[in-house]
Order: sequence, then C-alpha cells, then structure tokens
Amino acid sequence: MAVSGRKRDLIFSQLIDKKVREAVKNGVSIKDLMASIQHLQQAPSSTNQLYKYYGQSIAEEKVKVIGDIGNVVIAAARGGDLKAAEFYLRSKGGWSPNSTVNVDEVDGDPDEDTSAIDDLMTLMGLDGSNTGVDDDSSPVEGPSTEQAPDSAK
Repeated sequence: MAVSGRKRDLIFSQLIDKKVREAVKNGVSIKDLMASIQHLQQAPSSTNQLYKYYGQSIAEEKVKVIGDIGNVVIAAARGGDLKAAEFYLRSKGGWSPNSTVNVDEVDGDPDEDTSAIDDLMTLMGLDGSNTGVDDDSSPVEGPSTEQAPDSAK
C-alpha cells in the first residue's frame, strides 16, 4: 500500500499498453500520447515511467511502422520511382547530392603530371634514379645482369 506523499506504485496495464501501441502505430507524438492516457488508472505520470513500463511496446510498434513504410519505399524505388530511390539512398545509403565531388581539370603540361604511384615511388627511391640506368640509358656500375655461360651442358 502506498503511503501518502510518496510516488504511487505503478503496474503494467494491458489497456494502457493497447493505447500506447495504437498511438505509436498512428504516429502520435509521445507528448500527445502522455496527455491522452492521463485519465486512465495506472497511467504513467512522466515519460521516464512511460518508457520504463511500455518502452518495449513503443519499440516494437516503431519497428513495425518503419518496416512497413520502408517496404513501400523500396518497392517504389525498385519500380523506377526516382524520388523513392533518392529518398532511400539519402536515408540509408549515405548519399547526398551535395557531397558529390566535381573534379576540375588542371591546366598545365601533361608530361609534368605525376600519379600518386609515381610520387610514392620517388619517395621510396624507386623512381628510376637507383635502377642502374642513368638518364641517357647507358649502364651504370652495379651488379651484372648478364648470365654466365652454362658450361655444364
């Protein structure tokens, strides 16, 4: 038995659970849901209490609603609806028309343009300057690349 001046002890109510599920299914805000059930016995007096006792019901109904709407959007997108496809890609695919990258061509000599691999090779010292060949393509001292005659045959 609750002592006066203390919070009243709540118990789970099937009637409130039914009202909560119906409200979530119909897209009613939690604030409006709370206001609509206050006349019922055992109604939670705060959103914390609402989620404590009926949070699982709220979550289950939200998943159902999101799933139902998601199925409609996906079906429309697969059917060729570009608005539905764009909506799906924005919300679930991480796509945004504002995040596209526009590459501007740089004016200049294409021979001076180097790739990232060329730059990396230069940094590693593998850009041709240490390969045993100088700029005029004549051999530089280094290990011999000629094969020794095979006298064992």
